[in-house]
Amino acid sequence: MRVFLSPLDWGLGHAARCVPIISHLLERKIEVIIGAEGSHLIFLKEHFPHIEFIDFPGYGISYSATLPVGVKVLLQLPKMVSAIKKEHELLKEVIAAKKIDAVISDNRYGLWNEKIPSVIITHQLNIQAPAGNKFLSKTAYNYIKNFDECWIPDYAGAENLSGLLSHPIPKGINGKYIGPLSRFRSHPTLSYDERVKSKYNLLVILSGPEPQRSKIEEIILKELKELPALKVLIIQGLPGTHPQAPSLPSKEGGHVEIAPHLSDAEFLEKINCSEVILCRAGYSTLMDLETIGWRKSIFIPTPGQTEQEYLGKLMENKGLGITFNQKGFSMKVALEKVRQLKSAQPNQGKVNYREVIDEWIKKLKH
Repeated sequence: MRVFLSPLDWGLGHAARCVPIISHLLERKIEVIIGAEGSHLIFLKEHFPHIEFIDFPGYGISYSATLPVGVKVLLQLPKMVSAIKKEHELLKEVIAAKKIDAVISDNRYGLWNEKIPSVIITHQLNIQAPAGNKFLSKTAYNYIKNFDECWIPDYAGAENLSGLLSHPIPKGINGKYIGPLSRFRSHPTLSYDERVKSKYNLLVILSGPEPQRSKIEEIILKELKELPALKVLIIQGLPGTHPQAPSLPSKEGGHVEIAPHLSDAEFLEKINCSEVILCRAGYSTLMDLETIGWRKSIFIPTPGQTEQEYLGKLMENKGLGITFNQKGFSMKVALEKVRQLKSAQPNQGKVNYREVIDEWIKKLKH
């Protein structure tokens, strides 16, 4: 059996959450061919160096340093629709050339084919935005219903992480909740012991597209200059060779370590000796925190990215973190507030994506 899998090219989170899916397919002796480009290609090659990759173009949506994300994306809707049509046609060529038996798309709306089973992984079934909710949700629905199955990386019940984004499942979509997906699922869950002196007071996890990734990095470094006593590690989220990646390790002001990228094992090690985590409110990041065990977390949603703004507030309401706007962010205030939180425990034993994949494989073989 040959499966073609391709993640959306908006932030590394889409590639990261495909890792457990790919790993399980390989365990079941399914041949996986991955389509990706840029940092996503580099990231997945690090995890799966021995499988076949295809340089597969993404949507190429750009972000602005001044315009809100939602506005910038809306202006590029024609470009996005064109990219969806192109990937749909390109997929036909891949299926024929590589003799593909099934397709798994991570949030790529054009990666389905009427001749072979097609699955989409997404948590965005009910778009939450200040305006145009119904239009955007209907547009997403019209794409998603083309797929035979929709795998939703979340819990079905009240302990869910995505709230209204994935609940309820719209009628007409063959949706299945498969539990959170995290590349750390295969590693032992870590527990932070507050009695042990932390190596780092703060672990900063940067992610997402430019220019906002660099912008938040600049803000954080500026804020940290006013707090010289803090021990900090910044993970830039820049896998592979990148012009913005400094040599590893490097220092900023003597008390801040900077790493462009870490392996999964190194990442977990750093989390295990960190008191507070600061990150975006991206859904893949939330799934990672759910998997490894929640820490005292500071969320700074990407400005204008309504999904992250919604998720940040949702996590705050659940008592899983504190959310701040990027504009006017104060590190001192954030640390004072987040240290009052109690650490939550992960929901262990509720991940069922393996069962869903196994059931799907049985259907393929028949």
